[in-house]
Order: sequence, then C-alpha cells, then structure tokens
Amino acid sequence: MIGVGVDVGSLLTKVVVLKDDELVGHDVFETTGWISTEIDKKLTRLLDSLSICRSEVCGIVATGSGAELVKCADAQDDDVSSFAAAAAYFVQESQKVIDIGGQSITTVVLDEDGAVANFMKNDKCASGSGRFLEVMSAAVGVKVQEIDAVSLKATRVVPISNQCGVFAESEVITHVNSGEKPENIVAGLCEAVANIVAAQARKIGRDCTYTMTGGVVRLNRVVERLTTKIGGNYVPFPYDPVLATAIGAAMLAID
Repeated sequence: MIGVGVDVGSLLTKVVVLKDDELVGHDVFETTGWISTEIDKKLTRLLDSLSICRSEVCGIVATGSGAELVKCADAQDDDVSSFAAAAAYFVQESQKVIDIGGQSITTVVLDEDGAVANFMKNDKCASGSGRFLEVMSAAVGVKVQEIDAVSLKATRVVPISNQCGVFAESEVITHVNSGEKPENIVAGLCEAVANIVAAQARKIGRDCTYTMTGGVVRLNRVVERLTTKIGGNYVPFPYDPVLATAIGAAMLAID
C-alpha cells in the first residue's frame, strides 16, 4: 500500500511517499505564500519520479500548521500524533519523543503501545526552535546549515543568557559588536538551544529511552549538547529527522 504524508511547517514543507511502511521518496521545500498550489505540483513530480500513478495512492494525509492548505489531502491530522506515530514505529524502544521544529518544541511521552500518553508544547514562544536559531545565527552572519562546521572552530562557548528571542538577538549583536569570534557565539547558541530544550524535556519522562525529530535535530552540535544534558538512552530516528512528521502522516494515510 502507498501512502502520502504532507507536513506544512512554518519554515519548510515536507512531502513523503511510503510504500508498505518503507520510505521510497520525499521532497523538502520552503513554505511560501503560494504553498497551496506548489504542493500539488511537487507531489505530482515526486510520484512521476517514482513511477507511481496518483490512483495507486491509497490516501494523502496533511499535517502541520498549514495542513488546511493541502487541497489534495483526504484527511488532516495533528503534528503531535504524526511524529509520535513515526517515532513509535521506527524507534520501537522509545518511551519519549522530542520534536524541535521551526517554531515550537514538543516533548511526548509514549505508553507501552506507542500511543501518546502525555505531551508538552511551547507553541507560545519560539525560543530554542529552528526560527530562533535562524534569527540568532543570521545576526552573527552564519547560515543555519553552517552551524555545525562553524561551531567546531570555537575556542570557547560564549554564554547566551536570554531565552526570549528579542533579548537574545540583542545579546548576540552585543557580542558581535564587542569583537567576539562568530564561531564562539555560534557555540553559545547551540548551548542555549540545548539548555532550553533539555529544560522542557526533563519535566516529563525522565531517564528513559528517547528519540528526537524535527529540523533542528539535523545539527549534530545541538544534539551532542542536548543528549548530554538530558541523560537517559538516546536512539537516533532512522531517517532525516525533518521528515518524521510527514512520515507519520503517511503512515496514518495507509492505516
């Protein structure tokens, strides 16, 4: 059976194709003001590249903050249920999932059957999220995708004490103007994000086996600092973590 999941996030839109619970194709692109019309075109091209006819797809499920923009979807589901489903299936030993997305951080506790037992979401503040990193790194003159490489050059970690995005940006700019090396500031940003996420993650489901999803989990430096602070047993998600929510939506489409 073939299912399609579409995750319309605040920064990126992800389209995945699952065949019998195996990821066979995906596409990731920027979420723009024309995303509603772009999605159908992107999906058509993706299916064509896989030699799959639209009629072979048993279902399309949309999720994410812009799920209602996916006009070709058969159904919608919330992002928490989606990435939790993907984590529970592909990392079956997981007792907890930490999703670090474009504008929010969500910690989910799974029960013995892999269902959502409890969750906590900071959807009222973007601190520690992908958008937070994007704004802060831009103030330093570093692109998000360069953070790992730049932070490896750091000779010290510049502390970023403010968790509020507005004040943190001002703090970063102050460090830049004082002549602090960009790599040291970036290392401080990674540490700050790890502190923010770990503080939430420790509130529920302590000292357990867990996995992480979301675009920020692409950054090895953040993951290294975060797993040290959380403790427990970290098991990486087997696919690109930015695809996890879309993968879960595709699984729900097949079910």
